[in-house]
Parts: sequence; C-alpha cells; structure tokens
Amino acid sequence: MQQITTTGKLPHGLSVTGVIYTGFVMREALLADMIEAEVESGGAGNQIHYAAQLAVRQLVKVTDASGREYAGPFVVSMIRKRGDFVALRTAQLELDKLGNAEPSSSENTGTPSS
Repeated sequence: MQQITTTGKLPHGLSVTGVIYTGFVMREALLADMIEAEVESGGAGNQIHYAAQLAVRQLVKVTDASGREYAGPFVVSMIRKRGDFVALRTAQLELDKLGNAEPSSSENTGTPSS
C-alpha cells in the first residue's frame, strides 16, 4: 500500500537553526500517529494541541526557497504562527479526504510518496 502525501506552503515558515522553511510535504496519518498525538496532547478534549501533535508526526520534510530540505525531527514548538498551523491543518483535512476516498479503477488515491 502506497502512502498518500500532499504538499503545501507555510505563510511564515518553520525556523530551524536560522533557516526558514516554507514548503512542506505531509503524509496521511497512521493510527499509531493518532494514538501518540492523543497521549501527548492530554486527550481528545485538547483539539488544537492534538491537531498540532498529529501534524508534526505527519510532516515528512520542509524545504526552503533554495530547495534545502529538513526532514525532522519536528516538534510542536516549531509551529509558532497561527497561519502556519492553519496551512498544516488544511493539509491534514485534505489527506483525510484522500485517504477515505473510494479507490479509483487504478486502486490509487492521492499522491504516492516516493
């Protein structure tokens, strides 16, 4: 089974050792990701923290304007701006739709990861 991924842009970017990364690749959530995110967030009642915990588990990599890549590890404290969280949350919802879509005749939904 191929993993579904999506790409996106962070309006402000994640800063890692002084480099601002604005592009991202995110994969679909696995059950293990969801369980770990729920434990880390303190339960399902903490929806924003849960979504952020899940997002950092789903991130595959981020890229800067020159194409430089950072593949993690990612932590919630890297997501500092609301706009970046919204971009990641939008990607999560898109991946949920792609992952739950009816398979096409080619048995492929979404964009397989490389």
